[in-house]
Amino acid sequence: MVSQPALLRKYYRQTLVRAFSLAGFATLMALAASRLKGLTQARLWRAACTLACTCALCVYIVNMTYDGPWSPAEALMSSPNAFPIFGHRLLFVWVAKVFRAAAPASSASRCAYASQIVAALLAIYAIGRWSALYVGESMSWLGQLLSVILISACLTYRNFYDIGIVFFYTCGLLALYRRKYAWFVIVVSLATLNHENSLLLIPLAAFLLYDAEPPRVWVPVVATSLAGHLLVRAALQWLIPFQTHADWRVWLNMTEPLWSKEMAHTLLALGGWYALGLMSLWACDKRLRRLLLLFPMLFGVTFLFGQIHEPRQFNAFIPVLIAVLLSAFRRTLDQEPGVVHCN
Repeated sequence: MVSQPALLRKYYRQTLVRAFSLAGFATLMALAASRLKGLTQARLWRAACTLACTCALCVYIVNMTYDGPWSPAEALMSSPNAFPIFGHRLLFVWVAKVFRAAAPASSASRCAYASQIVAALLAIYAIGRWSALYVGESMSWLGQLLSVILISACLTYRNFYDIGIVFFYTCGLLALYRRKYAWFVIVVSLATLNHENSLLLIPLAAFLLYDAEPPRVWVPVVATSLAGHLLVRAALQWLIPFQTHADWRVWLNMTEPLWSKEMAHTLLALGGWYALGLMSLWACDKRLRRLLLLFPMLFGVTFLFGQIHEPRQFNAFIPVLIAVLLSAFRRTLDQEPGVVHCN
């Protein structure tokens, strides 16, 4: 390099350009943010938090997850009818195919990663809106940070639906809390295209609403949601007929060693967070306590059809766990003397 001064000057200039460009961009952003006021500044902050958390989650997905041979991205995108059960979880498969149509030279892996970037962005944003119900807008980013940790802890192999489950369950709970019942029906129907466990949102809605709304309100919500779910399932079966719709895993889960390597990984990934959740139940309101019903439902479905040692089986519970932890955080903050509250 010393013997090639022209090449040395070239890379020296490139390094200076990069350094000054980054410094200039950072300065510009800081000046722009300082001049913004009120609602605009708050929106910029929320957008920056959402993007930062999404980037962190996506880097984890790209670097740490692998393509499972039981549901390879290329084969699912080209012939989903070859994969019973997985072949009906098509929503983000279709998103990946949109990316491939836009860039035909892209590999299936890249298209799959692109679809999961979309799913991650949607999930992180929805978690932010959900978290704001418990800690306010100014601290909703805490829930987004928790979601990055919890989702990452549950991911091992890459698929098209895990992160989507977090997004749709969060949206479903938001719709119920805000009494947007038409949106709830739409969420359940769309979520069925992503994963069949969207069915669990329906009994959860009934348990949440049966004494909060008159029967003339909550019964149609539950019935219409169930009808939407069944119609989507029937349409998927007509589009891609399968003889098998579930793998029974009862015996596998009964014989799973309690202290196996896989079970140890699950306990290390989620055990501490669920222990914190149990310690935080004192701060939960009545509605949030009712949402805890989701955990035994997920456990039962996993025992019947899933693998109990996989932490990803409980992705749908992530928004509920975040709400529990944030409730305890907010109650503790309110009781702490001398703390300056943000809201």
